[in-house]
Amino acid sequence: MKTKIKTNTAHINNNTKKIKNWSEYNKSLKNRGNLSIFISESLIKDGCLVMPSRTGRPGRPMEYPDELIEFVLTIRELYRLPLRQATGFLEFLFRLMGITSGSPDYTTVSKRMPGIRVRYQRKLNKYKNNDGIVMLIDSSGFKVFGEGEWKVRKHGKDKRRTWRETHIAVDYDSRDILGFTNTSAHTHDNTQLKPLLKQVVQDSKCKVSTVIGDGAYESKDNYKLVAGFNASIIAPPQKNATYHYDLRSGNLIDVPGYEERNKVIRSIMRAGSLDEWKNSVDYHRRSLVENAFYRWKTIFGDHLKSRKNETQYTEQCLRAKIINKFNELGLPKYEITN
Repeated sequence: MKTKIKTNTAHINNNTKKIKNWSEYNKSLKNRGNLSIFISESLIKDGCLVMPSRTGRPGRPMEYPDELIEFVLTIRELYRLPLRQATGFLEFLFRLMGITSGSPDYTTVSKRMPGIRVRYQRKLNKYKNNDGIVMLIDSSGFKVFGEGEWKVRKHGKDKRRTWRETHIAVDYDSRDILGFTNTSAHTHDNTQLKPLLKQVVQDSKCKVSTVIGDGAYESKDNYKLVAGFNASIIAPPQKNATYHYDLRSGNLIDVPGYEERNKVIRSIMRAGSLDEWKNSVDYHRRSLVENAFYRWKTIFGDHLKSRKNETQYTEQCLRAKIINKFNELGLPKYEITN
């Protein structure tokens, strides 16, 4: 006996996205490999390397400016080169440009790397009118020591496996990385919301209107923290979450500190399900921060070259700066077609 199975296809969306600015986006993709875009105007003047100014401190003065050290490290990250090959590439570049003042050795670059302050935040002019941004947050791990996935699958893992966890804050509109922190692999995500908010508000000079994160950021303390910045947070609670209340005078009164979280629980109950609530608050905008990590690891890999915490932070700063520069050069704009 044959039975006919009915399938519901009402949820299938046949719309497709099409890039409408392909010509401009194609040029931006080509410019991502243009080194002249990454050379600072203050680095070379009249065909000569600009020497760093005297600091007045005891000891031998620096021979190379911080901008040159940062440029060598940018070459290293942009083209995924070892440090020696990056300095060799700079020597070749200087010969082409006719610069005879010499280039730094790889040992000099390695020693100067922890002291380099990389400014990766880009000024967003559209927020000068004090409009708030939508801040997307997430975290992902980067390997320091350890074997690859193939070896683990075939022969199992070894004990010597070390990871660092990077937490980032991304602007929803520009997709720029506005702040990030590096922690150990055992640090909980919700502990990094406060430093990320401070970086975005203080360093990037942006007002935050909404913070969107996954369920790891859903806690009473984070609701209070975000409210202190005059913003709101969208973080889905567990499916079986219930609101907290005190029974006083026969009425249900929210426990102090749980008011905002209880509002979310009640709105989920009114929506009928957690999925319906996510659609109503446009929670899925958070996918762009996952896309940021996908770009990060596709461009630079999922490993950290450095072994010390200070140099690892500088390494990730350079990667964030390169990604923000890519965003500045141009991003695709989509249109929905049937």
